[in-house]
Amino acid sequence: MIQLDARLSLAYDLYDPCELAADIGTDHAHLPAALLQRGRCQHMILTDLSESALKNARDTIIRCRLSDRTDLRAGDGLQPLRDETCGMISVTGMGGRTVHDILLEGRDKLRSASLVLSAHTDLPLIREAVCRIGYHLDREEPCFSACRYYLVLRARPGAREMTPREIRLGGPLFDSVSPWLVPYLTRRREVLEHKLKGLISAESPDAEFIAQVREDIAFYDESIRKGSTGS
Repeated sequence: MIQLDARLSLAYDLYDPCELAADIGTDHAHLPAALLQRGRCQHMILTDLSESALKNARDTIIRCRLSDRTDLRAGDGLQPLRDETCGMISVTGMGGRTVHDILLEGRDKLRSASLVLSAHTDLPLIREAVCRIGYHLDREEPCFSACRYYLVLRARPGAREMTPREIRLGGPLFDSVSPWLVPYLTRRREVLEHKLKGLISAESPDAEFIAQVREDIAFYDESIRKGSTGS
């Protein structure tokens, strides 16, 4: 049985049970193998950039005896998907810019699938892309894995406007009941505090940007206080 780290376990938890799903940029295929083994999904399409990139996935699928329930396809982003309709599609383990581009360039391949998304960087770009493709976020959940914090997001079909601050900092994130919420917000606040010091010491300080960062820090402070007290 495949064992998942905290980040992939969270991605697993955000998956709806479905007949067919797709994992984009599947790498070692640990998430789809777990979804199949535990019955969350019945069949899965696994994609990666090239046949050589799919080698790790193929090894995992063969080892787990899941070849009859998987379809491995080489290609960029969502382009390997054809006319099938997936219940869920996951895009994880990449940078935010890459996930952003995959969603925008492949929006016609989604066919109203719900999405599980995660990135190492540039989360505002993912939120922006979700809005632009006519989806909305219903979950943003933090976790701690391999000595760093991550967010895993779930998007559903149907447009819903996000404010600029929600794009920057998160929307459903602040409704999370995860024990990692306050540590995650504390870390993000520290990052903003460091950025603020750099902005203030710049040769030509951007007063408007400095004010925005200060407002975001204050918002984090209030959210951390509420999360710490449970109020």
